[in-house]
Amino acid sequence: MVGAVACLSAYTGLGVVVHGSSGCWFYPSSLLRVELGCTELSAEDAVLGAGARVRTVVGTALARHGRVAVVNTCVPGIVGEDLPGLLADLPVTVVDAPGFLGGAPTGHAAAIAALRPVVDDTTDAVGIDGLSPLDPFARGNLHECERLLHLAGAVPGTRFAGGPVESVWQAAPVTVVANPAYAAGPGERAGDLLGLEAVLTTFARLADRDPQLDMTPVEAECREAEERCTRAGDKFLARHDPPRTALFGDDAVVRAVARLLKRYLDADCVFLGYRDGVPGPLGPGTIRADDLGTVEAALVATSPELVLGSSFEERLAPRAAFVPLAPPVRGRARLAAVPLAGIEGTLALVESVLNACTERRKA
Repeated sequence: MVGAVACLSAYTGLGVVVHGSSGCWFYPSSLLRVELGCTELSAEDAVLGAGARVRTVVGTALARHGRVAVVNTCVPGIVGEDLPGLLADLPVTVVDAPGFLGGAPTGHAAAIAALRPVVDDTTDAVGIDGLSPLDPFARGNLHECERLLHLAGAVPGTRFAGGPVESVWQAAPVTVVANPAYAAGPGERAGDLLGLEAVLTTFARLADRDPQLDMTPVEAECREAEERCTRAGDKFLARHDPPRTALFGDDAVVRAVARLLKRYLDADCVFLGYRDGVPGPLGPGTIRADDLGTVEAALVATSPELVLGSSFEERLAPRAAFVPLAPPVRGRARLAAVPLAGIEGTLALVESVLNACTERRKA
């Protein structure tokens, strides 16, 4: 549910109503800090129905927005309330995203599907997929994706998610992906931008598709970034041992960051904790990181010197150097639009890791 609400809240011209209890509304509202409506479902409503209440709340939202999305939560999802029928005469999109269906990426994908995006094959623009307000790097990723597309002579197109809601009905036929966990848009995906090799591969595909694109400036920036990361990593390793590292987050992000840390710092990734999209059977050094007890046991058993993940892992490993990688990130100001994707994302990550490890050794 939270993934769906976050996705929809990123669009302008679209109001969002949570059909559920005030508790269902409170968490995404406090996390996203955006205006959200709520039907404040009661026990009596769950038994007798809340049709009148839903229409009243939706009517209030429509008075402020041109269109409204109603996100279904667990109780009405189980009861089987006919929201599409109840709201059929109104400009409303119903998203069935109760929490028991899965994690935030599942809700995000359900929201995009409910908006029914339409690909516009006449546009030469390149869309940007894999954006969610839940991702602490989403704003930075958006800016970096747009920058790289401009650098190659491409026009940035539809965002998934973000921008005017009407843009989803004129979606670009091809997209680049900022965070694969939230890739849910239509059309062809040229690839993700997690790491310099991925940037080169993705832009090569874009250039093959559109010969007018010039990836030479992107290649030049990648070479320079590679040299900078290598020099900084070599300088660190001349004084320190490779850090024992634990990573937590979404599947593709964890794997990409592990490759970067191995490449530039020869990091010993003692284990990887996957939040969603676990790649096949879990083997040695991998865990399903959706239980704090399991995460704590793994951290105690391996004693990593460097942890990349959320505030949960930071609290469980107070002696390790810490770099934010996954939500939630609490207890620190985050104002700048810092990317994880693209060339600047690679530079920012390596810089953050080096600084965190250096500060830990000074302490």
